[in-house]
Amino acid sequence: MPKDELNFQRIASPAPKAGLAGVWSAPNLVLDADGNLAVWAEQGRAQSFSHSTRQLPWLVIHGGPGGSLGASHVAPIRFAGLPWFGFDQRNSGLSEDLDLSVIDLQRFIDDALEVADRLNIPKFHILGGSWGGTLALALAAYRPDQVVSVVLRAPFLPMRPRVDAFFESLERIAPDYFAEHFGPGARTDFVCECFEVATPEHLVELSVAWNKLETALLTGKAANFDSQRPFLNDVQEFALVRKYRLQAHFLKHDCFLSPADLDSMLSKVAQANWPLSIIQGMNDRVCPPGGSRLLSEIVLRSRLIELPTTGHLADSGGMVTAISQEVSRHHLLV
Repeated sequence: MPKDELNFQRIASPAPKAGLAGVWSAPNLVLDADGNLAVWAEQGRAQSFSHSTRQLPWLVIHGGPGGSLGASHVAPIRFAGLPWFGFDQRNSGLSEDLDLSVIDLQRFIDDALEVADRLNIPKFHILGGSWGGTLALALAAYRPDQVVSVVLRAPFLPMRPRVDAFFESLERIAPDYFAEHFGPGARTDFVCECFEVATPEHLVELSVAWNKLETALLTGKAANFDSQRPFLNDVQEFALVRKYRLQAHFLKHDCFLSPADLDSMLSKVAQANWPLSIIQGMNDRVCPPGGSRLLSEIVLRSRLIELPTTGHLADSGGMVTAISQEVSRHHLLV
């Protein structure tokens, strides 16, 4: 579809009449932006899309890096009956792969702005979770004039000591299994460098190991950490390698935010005017509550909501309800 024929109204599908999850749909649009991006958009329950402030759509940003947009990410927006759009990030989901040498944080920011521009959406709210929270803050700091408000779920702050602590948490789950694949005491630099030098066969083994340990950390459930690799078909193996190669690429480079860059980003966020809500599960072991509390202390206008029995995942505990309430509240604030 030519650029001048693209806009939100043309590609946005009607909101589902029932159910907030269900089967995830095919993309509404595959956008050629120096490599294809899979894009979704939904009208909400309003009769028509209006350019009034209260009907501006939400940009939903998935986590990872290396995740993909799914029903659990947009469920709070659907529950609130609001319009939204989103996309799978580079080398993620149904979007096209590029060489890692040309992928960084700015590329992801540019992609989000390109999608909004091509859909003729000059202003938007943002909902981002985990890594998506990092990208949401970076995007909002870069283009504060285009952002109406921001809601974050368990935002990830890419500080090297925090990332090292994440790998320490993985090691504590199964020390022998971790040591077998990454070496005892391996932290960010060493783990990520493994993905740069590994053979294709070794990449699969590393990705399976990272995934098993991370899943145990996410769910709090014990896993079978024997050395036997689970049976995976070629598609499953490729998906895991793709995800963790991208994640290692970002973590090795501190998500392309040096300490000075991170300070600058947080200062711009603190000085901005758009409303900010942070929703944090207190049982989150992937992005522990300290990060959200630190952010709320830096951004004094922010609203921090802590959920006592909730973990990290978008559909855990009362997360969907809490986010839906906040996005609805933001529409009344602005």
